[in-house]
Amino acid sequence: MSLPIEVDRVSQVLLSDGKWHKVKGKSFDHAAFEFMRGNRLILGGEKVEGVPSTGATWQEPDGSFVVCPLTAVQAVRLYPQKAKTKRA
Repeated sequence: MSLPIEVDRVSQVLLSDGKWHKVKGKSFDHAAFEFMRGNRLILGGEKVEGVPSTGATWQEPDGSFVVCPLTAVQAVRLYPQKAKTKRA
């Protein structure tokens, strides 16, 4: 069994600070960590033992961006799934 998470429906993210962080629109995403300085790669997560290689990111309603290790996400809340309408 799996617990599918539709990333476009993520509305809030619970982090270890105990607060639910609001996600603006469909901005929640995940990808490999890469710390950059300009166009130069400083550190990629898969390069260092103990450094998580996958991160989560989203934009908050105030326009700021959050980026954290995916392992820091304790839970997500999803927007309700829209009911499908039947066509006649």
